[in-house]
Amino acid sequence: MTGRQRLSAILRKKPIDRLSWVPLMDHHTLDRLPGSMKDMTMSDFCRHLGADIFSLDGWATGGAFSSPRFCWPLNVKESCSRDEQNPDLATREWKTSKGKLTGMTRRGHPMKYAVDTIEAVRAYREMWEGATFSGPDDTEALATMDKLLGDDGVVTRFWGPSTIPRLLEEDMGMENFYLLYFDHPEEMDGLIRTMHERELQAFELLANGPWESATLCENTSSFYISPEIYKKYNMPHQRDFVQAMHLAGKPAILHMCGHVRDLLPLIRETGCDGIHALTPPPTGNTPWEMALDAIGEDLVIFACLDPTIWISGKIEEIAPTLDRIMTPRIRKANFALAPFADGIPVPLERFEAIKKWFEKQA
Repeated sequence: MTGRQRLSAILRKKPIDRLSWVPLMDHHTLDRLPGSMKDMTMSDFCRHLGADIFSLDGWATGGAFSSPRFCWPLNVKESCSRDEQNPDLATREWKTSKGKLTGMTRRGHPMKYAVDTIEAVRAYREMWEGATFSGPDDTEALATMDKLLGDDGVVTRFWGPSTIPRLLEEDMGMENFYLLYFDHPEEMDGLIRTMHERELQAFELLANGPWESATLCENTSSFYISPEIYKKYNMPHQRDFVQAMHLAGKPAILHMCGHVRDLLPLIRETGCDGIHALTPPPTGNTPWEMALDAIGEDLVIFACLDPTIWISGKIEEIAPTLDRIMTPRIRKANFALAPFADGIPVPLERFEAIKKWFEKQA
């Protein structure tokens, strides 16, 4: 099977010819490759490794999708400025009839959350009441990415997060979210429901786009989302995404790279086809086989290879550890091993240690 055929089969829960691994890296690693490998793209490097390519929106290729395209209502005036002394620091403002929201980020990470008072919650809800998603045709963009991948992999539309992770990670932060949620439950519930109603447009656009699958990027973790909150909001929201995808006849994957062990019974209720970045201890808390126990043997798993094994551990221990963790049950599952190296440089020899192990499995 080609990489494209193999990953398509995994997504569709069909048999494959051999184990699959789908490394992910970015310029932090690629820029440090030696000699003639110096100008390799992610897809080039995956081919060098003999790995399959599970491309998240054309990751590290320069490709990009436009749909779903988000737009605030006309009465919202948005602006962004950068600090001349520190261009990594950006200040964004939204002016509405109910007031002004201000947020600050450094290299894309929040330094000041825009929605931090009940007045800001009210203004933000008004903004979302008029928000819309539209669907520019991404067929040409997908064709460009598919050409780069050839027969070696597939593209999944990597989009999100949905309402609760967005509020927690981008708009409010955990402290503001929970303080306001317990002090003003009805108004917070109104904001959450309004946002999700608008995101249903995005789910429909994702389901009807040209890509073979979509992966909702949630970063779900019980470190900041309790089972109670997940059951009330996240799970029904994700289920709506899954149902939209299934109505279009496509697999629905949830990206959950955090601690999800205590959420597994609820994740099962979403009806999702698989979990991307399922992470075992010690970085995460969810052994792969535990997810199969809770959700079912046909669960698709793009499994995070814990960094303590392949990044910070001894190189000579990588192969014996893979021998141990790649059990007969995992080998029979709809499974791809994912050594993630996004945002950090990882030496070539660590990738090649995994390459050698997989070559012995063929």
